[in-house]
Amino acid sequence: MRRLLLLTVAFLMLSHPPLAFAAGEKKEGGAPSEADLRIDLSGIGLPVMKDGRVVNFVFIRARIQLNPGLTKAEIETREPFIREGLVRSAYRTPLNSGTDYMALDPKKFEAALMREAKTALGANKVRSVELRDQKPQKRIYPPQSQTGARREVINP
Repeated sequence: MRRLLLLTVAFLMLSHPPLAFAAGEKKEGGAPSEADLRIDLSGIGLPVMKDGRVVNFVFIRARIQLNPGLTKAEIETREPFIREGLVRSAYRTPLNSGTDYMALDPKKFEAALMREAKTALGANKVRSVELRDQKPQKRIYPPQSQTGARREVINP
């Protein structure tokens, strides 16, 4: 009877959920994997400006590559700050080239995203940023500038 009791107690100790969780916690507490060291931003609508007015929106997908040193929880909690900072920055300084109303200038966008990511995560934590895709909300073509040609007015 004692042997059965000791075997049962030993079995329960080995399969106890808090002990199993503590063993798994050590794995997760280590360095994040390569997939965890990036932030994928998608569905952010950024304005296309002309003369201080919004004429269109471009929905973007972007990726931020990070250096090791941040935990997954820190990355997830700081992502909304990057999104908000990027949208605020796009309204302050237009990210489009001025001649194209359906796309953002990739260099301006990446500079703004790098600045906001470094502000939210830390200067040494961001490796690179990349604009992966952009889709306009509306198809708007710039007016023709030839003399005698019909000029269209862009009304948002």
